[in-house]
Amino acid sequence: MTIRQKGFTIMEIMIATAILTLGLVGILALFPVAIDSGKKVMERSTAVTIAKSVAEQIRSGLRNQKRYNLRGAVPFTYFVFQHDGIQDAIPKDSAQERPSGDYYILLPQFRQEQSFSGASDNERRLNALKETKEFVYPEDDEPPNGNGDPYLADNDADDGQNGIVVKKVYTVGSRLPKMEDVGDEVLDDQKQDSFKQYSYAFSIRASKYDTNLSANPGRFQPGNNLYHVRVMIFRAFGFNSEKVRQEGKGPEPIYEMDFEVSR
Repeated sequence: MTIRQKGFTIMEIMIATAILTLGLVGILALFPVAIDSGKKVMERSTAVTIAKSVAEQIRSGLRNQKRYNLRGAVPFTYFVFQHDGIQDAIPKDSAQERPSGDYYILLPQFRQEQSFSGASDNERRLNALKETKEFVYPEDDEPPNGNGDPYLADNDADDGQNGIVVKKVYTVGSRLPKMEDVGDEVLDDQKQDSFKQYSYAFSIRASKYDTNLSANPGRFQPGNNLYHVRVMIFRAFGFNSEKVRQEGKGPEPIYEMDFEVSR
């Protein structure tokens, strides 16, 4: 007795192969998406870590490294910022600190007795914000920090039509070994550290919720006590002056962090 075994036809094999191919193509198509998502997650995680570190050093500077620069009878406030990316050496003697140093962070300040009117407290505070200066660090203007006078320093928020234009940045990883460095204490993975791809800048302006020193309930007199800070993280930063001239905006940060800090 002969037993006949029925096999697959060519058509059936071709159909099965086509179905398998479509399935594999669909699966393979997910890999670039997954890799891209992984890179974005890693990039954001790194940016958040850097931003938090910068924010903490700003708070620390205001707590522990705050200075007063007296011009006539008016004291102006600045603090010393210490973080990876600072290029200028910080003097051991505070009397040697200069507005030109990239560690020198001058706080914007309303003039004494300057007050603002409006139909409501919110409107009065918004009117004050229209008059406040916003300083961007690292400083790019000349002379830097108005030579220590916030009344003479430029308002960086006016540099662009669409908000702040960052022209310079603090480079993360500046303290790590360079590619050409050698020695027992130099590790190869430090030379290629991904942090070197990142940089940052930050801006400071008066806060909408600053103290009101006016005894008149219909006026708002800023107390110069509370500030709004924005930390901006960049990757592969590139400033194009021609693009800024045409579009009125600079390079886009990959991450921004806003917070309030008291003097």
